[in-house]
Amino acid sequence: MTTFETSTGKPDLPQAPATKRAELNWFHVFKSMVDNELARLGPDAFAVYCVIKSHCDLVTGVAFPSVATIAKKAGISERQVMRKIKSLEAYGYISKNRAKGHNSYRLREKIPIKDGRGQHQAMASWDYQPVRLRDVLDELKAMLRNGLSTGPVIHIEQLQIIQGENSLGLQISHQHLQELERSSPALYESLMSIRNTLQKRKEQEY
Repeated sequence: MTTFETSTGKPDLPQAPATKRAELNWFHVFKSMVDNELARLGPDAFAVYCVIKSHCDLVTGVAFPSVATIAKKAGISERQVMRKIKSLEAYGYISKNRAKGHNSYRLREKIPIKDGRGQHQAMASWDYQPVRLRDVLDELKAMLRNGLSTGPVIHIEQLQIIQGENSLGLQISHQHLQELERSSPALYESLMSIRNTLQKRKEQEY
């Protein structure tokens, strides 16, 4: 039975939204992060991660909290926030983009794949998008059942287009590229043309 308590700690009946309010939004943290990297990240970096994740858009997975907001909610200084963001970027959990004077953050999920003896075999990774979480996990489970976890990295999205404010990138695993070359030569040639164009553009920028 669900009960409601007032500030006095005594059970009370549910009240109308006008008089009682509760923030019911939630987000998840994979147990693998806690088991494998939380000790190395440290509590301050984890607090920063949680604040940013709590601000993520449900559809896009992009978050826009200011450094001041993160510092206030995490209980640390703004300078500490900036250091911890760099640490999270180094561990591959966050990518930061700055545009029009504001920071935006995209989170990346990482799940290590181990064999029956607990030995590391691969790393599954994908962009954090709350509305896609169930589909992504189902896809990952299917890949593991079908034995497709032999490579060092599993990208849940077989083809990933990464677009930032001033850049565009393309990622596709070597295995999927070979499969595409056999099954759809025309699409393969198109992707190779796009990749070569992006590579030349990147070389010109440098």
